[in-house]
Amino acid sequence: MAQMCNGHENEYVLAFDFSLDNLDYSLFSPAGDWIIPHHASENNWPGYQQMKADVLAHLADLDGDARLTVAGESTGTLWQHAFYHISTDLDFAPLDPSLALLNPQHVKHFRRVRPEDDKTDPQDSRLIGSYYQTVGVKNPHSFDFRYLPLRHLTRAYFRLTHTLASEKAFAVSLVYLLASEYARLKPLADRFSVTAVHLLTEYPDVAELADLPVDDLAETIQTLGRGHFRDPDEKANALQQVARDSYPFPDPLRPTVHTVLCHSLALIRFMEGQKKAYRRLIKTELAQLPEASLALAEKGLGTIIVGGVLGEIQDPRRFTTGRKFDRAKGRWRECKYRDGQAAVARMAGLWWPRRSSGRFEGDERQLARERNPYLRYWLVQAAHTLKKNREDYAAFYRRKYNETQKHQHKRALILTARKAVRLVFALLHKGQEERLTQEAANTT
Repeated sequence: MAQMCNGHENEYVLAFDFSLDNLDYSLFSPAGDWIIPHHASENNWPGYQQMKADVLAHLADLDGDARLTVAGESTGTLWQHAFYHISTDLDFAPLDPSLALLNPQHVKHFRRVRPEDDKTDPQDSRLIGSYYQTVGVKNPHSFDFRYLPLRHLTRAYFRLTHTLASEKAFAVSLVYLLASEYARLKPLADRFSVTAVHLLTEYPDVAELADLPVDDLAETIQTLGRGHFRDPDEKANALQQVARDSYPFPDPLRPTVHTVLCHSLALIRFMEGQKKAYRRLIKTELAQLPEASLALAEKGLGTIIVGGVLGEIQDPRRFTTGRKFDRAKGRWRECKYRDGQAAVARMAGLWWPRRSSGRFEGDERQLARERNPYLRYWLVQAAHTLKKNREDYAAFYRRKYNETQKHQHKRALILTARKAVRLVFALLHKGQEERLTQEAANTT
């Protein structure tokens, strides 16, 4: 059961169906009747002005107690401009606009339980309005500019990390073609180090390494490694074994594959540099958020993880305020602290929905499919680092690992991530309370 976004008896609902070209909208009265069955304007600044004039003209004679809720699906970024400008537009301010951002999957399922009908833009905007008036949302959306820059940076870092991993996998496949024993013998621990990249780019035919004197090759390795190798002769011998034992690669293909590998390695170096730049930007952004200080001080939680989690959950207090329906007691009650960390876990999809019907009670519960993929990723990364730095998390991971014979690592890591939610949320929530206390003391 969801709590309505505003729940005001004089709540008018402006429902949008967003597309690249148009803003399709419908306006509903508090009784659920259509005031505007369907209008459309272009999805740009002139189109917004046209929509605003139309909506305000229909709401011009309302008394001062009327409220406006704007409902729309979170379709990519198409919703952001209209939502932001309505929430900050002084002409809409007397209506105290509230923003209801809907999950497109929920609206899709809502369509399925209704009688079959046409799927058109006019119908979609009316369906979205009906969904909101029937189901509502738990919390209104807001544009919190304290955290939005951090969210954009960490999501870009997330995307870059996955793109880099994909490119490295592609480069490894090319290395296998040119030097099939390289991945198995591992002559150099880091396959993308300066030394490794130099050797892979300078020698299109790996067989040439077998003909080099071991002392000369060892000296080259030590020079490229800036003297960090303990036994360069061992590395040289391993590289020559790779050269001797690898499959010969066809001469007509070697130049092309080597060229592709060189471009891939250059792209990897560029993306590694971009990651460093993003880390600096995220660190600078976190320095402006004192509520992150406690989490940053925790061993095992670094700048990127704390920035990623904080950018997604934003102000932790929004999960501990408001009202919640208590299923056990069958009534509404005020949210408590424990509800906050549970809400964050649900937001990340780190919970297991119950399956029960009549006398049947499902023994196995599947991990929730609906989630914020960014938040889940950062929490799983937090679990991975915490189990390396804290014995209690390492022991918990080992215990969960040994409880089953299937998918041991994945299961143990996900369960450890659920445990990490409590720690991360507690640190951020406490940090937020300390920040507010300090600001209050400064003002007095």
